[in-house]
Amino acid sequence: MNPMQRFFLVALLLFSTAACTANYPVVGSFDEYNEVFIGEVNHNLASGTAFIEVEAKNSGIRCSGDSHVVHVPASNYLAGAFLIPYCTGQKGKAYLSCDDGRRIDSTWTADSCTSGYGYGTDERGARFQFAFGMSEDEAFKRFETEGQQAAVRPEFPVYRPRETRKEIGYSTGTGFLVTGTGHMVTNFHVIEGASDVYVVENGVERPVTVLKVDEDNDVALLKTDVTGQPVNTGQPDVFVAEDVMTLGYPLVQIQGQALKASFGRINSLSGLGDDPRFVQIDVPIQPGNSGGPLINTSGQLVGVVTATLNQLVTLRESGTLPQNVNYAVKAESLTELLAGLPIDTGRASEMDFKSLVARYDDSVYLVVAR
Repeated sequence: MNPMQRFFLVALLLFSTAACTANYPVVGSFDEYNEVFIGEVNHNLASGTAFIEVEAKNSGIRCSGDSHVVHVPASNYLAGAFLIPYCTGQKGKAYLSCDDGRRIDSTWTADSCTSGYGYGTDERGARFQFAFGMSEDEAFKRFETEGQQAAVRPEFPVYRPRETRKEIGYSTGTGFLVTGTGHMVTNFHVIEGASDVYVVENGVERPVTVLKVDEDNDVALLKTDVTGQPVNTGQPDVFVAEDVMTLGYPLVQIQGQALKASFGRINSLSGLGDDPRFVQIDVPIQPGNSGGPLINTSGQLVGVVTATLNQLVTLRESGTLPQNVNYAVKAESLTELLAGLPIDTGRASEMDFKSLVARYDDSVYLVVAR
């Protein structure tokens, strides 16, 4: 750190003793959709970091995450040397996660130490703009004005499985064959409370019978009239840093009904709170991946993709935003569920991911619960 930077740091710390944090509104809207959002920034003036929470007007989705400074102009350092708080021109980044599985990345520019503007996109390319630091009255006026302007745009695409089932009558997940005659495994929470369950085969819904459920391990055994290559359920040894993949149907209302493949590694042999029933993975998953098979490079079932770490809870508990922390219930948890079935437990040869996707392309189905 050079002398000028040290001067600036001392000045910033002295200034922040009187007002270490500041809370102020943030308002924004999506360029191509009828959605606007409003929320609050909790800004730590000493560290230049912030925690952000916003809620969308029409869809009701909530997003939260953190922000930090990435660029400080030389003029800020000069002002800091004279104990003058001056933040104009600072630039930063903000990363938000939403309760519909959406991730939002944005950049911002400061007009003052507590105000500015920015732009960003979600992972599907939906662009938005926002401003922060106005008074509450100004924020609500801006929120209403932008809402009126956005009302003529197309509806904002949102998918939250459990809420969606209540709102439109169905939700979706993933299931995979464990026999060649239609026995299939998914998560219990995918079909919990449903009156009817279907799988989709070539655009056709085929009715499903729920044979067994294991609520403790969040798995269920289904039976339907489809055939295909069963996933090998040999309960292999599992190792940290092992390459794994999953196939599934994430966010079908947004991403469509084509089968999606995701790849990653096993990060831990236990789950949240060292729960031994689960493995922790960094395989990217979204709502709709629930119930999908976690497969190693020998083509064997390692687990059933189950959940992602709640980012808002983690941020509040630890002060940090978790990155890609997901979980799968171990394959050994299926032992009782699959008892008596003619399952495939033989060890396959090592294969690359491209070959594994081709092998299990007809093994994994979209599950619809009504």
